[in-house]
Amino acid sequence: MKLRQTLLWVSAGVICLGLPGCGEHKIRHASEPVYVEPQPEYVVVRQAPPAVIVERRLPPPSAGYMWIDGYWDWNGRQYVWQGGHWTRPPREHVIWVAPRYDRHEQGYRYTPGQWREDQPQRRKDDAPRDRR
Repeated sequence: MKLRQTLLWVSAGVICLGLPGCGEHKIRHASEPVYVEPQPEYVVVRQAPPAVIVERRLPPPSAGYMWIDGYWDWNGRQYVWQGGHWTRPPREHVIWVAPRYDRHEQGYRYTPGQWREDQPQRRKDDAPRDRR
C-alpha cells in the first residue's frame, strides 16, 4: 500500500515538472529577519529514566556562572547521572535547555540538554506600531 502511494506521489511530481510554470517559485522577502531555532536530535529509549536525584546547590564560584541542574543522560546502553554544577555559558545571550524525556509509543524520546539563543520576551511597549 505504501509503495503504491509513493509511486503515485512520484508520478504526480514528474508530471508537475513537465507542466509550464509549475516549477516556478515566487521569492518572498520577509520584512524582518526570521530566526529558526535548530531542532534538537533525540533518541528513543525503551526504559523510563530513574527518579531525579535532589542535590544541594552551592553558591556560584563567581559572577557570570549559570547553574545546570543534575539530570539523567542516556549513553546508548544506560542512564548515567550528570551532577548539577555551575558553568560559564559558551557565549553571551544563551540559556541552558534541560534534557527532556517525552513519552513515546516505543518508550521515551530523550532529547539531550543544549545551549540555545535567549530570546527576550517582547514587552507591550515594544510592539510594532502601525505607521500609516
